[in-house]
Amino acid sequence: MNTIQINTVDGVVNYTESEVIRFIEKAGEVNAIQASASEDRAQRISNTYKVRDFFSEIEWSDGEATISKSDVNELLESIGANKLTTKYRATYTITGSFSVEVEDEDDVESIFTDNVNVDFYDGDIDVDQIEVLDIEEDD
Repeated sequence: MNTIQINTVDGVVNYTESEVIRFIEKAGEVNAIQASASEDRAQRISNTYKVRDFFSEIEWSDGEATISKSDVNELLESIGANKLTTKYRATYTITGSFSVEVEDEDDVESIFTDNVNVDFYDGDIDVDQIEVLDIEEDD
């Protein structure tokens, strides 16, 4: 095993080859962390100026200003923040077919309407009406 001998004011220190390699790897990691921290600091400073410029360029009247949501979203996007969202409401129609085995045709509609559900995981959903339009024997 190779060793490296270093003379210090406190005496001689011996390092193995694997210890020296580990020190070199750690130094590379420290350099990467410092570079990342410098980039983050520069980005924060840039974002600070972007926000100040945004408010400086607005037309102020008696200490108040009107700002559009699209302008705010543009600023937020430019500094890497999530945009403001808007809640929308829509109506929908879902069509399809189903088949079910029952003893009596009169049970088909109630089995379906009592047991069907609609899931929508990205928002709120209301189901106002579930209606079976046509029932016929399935071959």
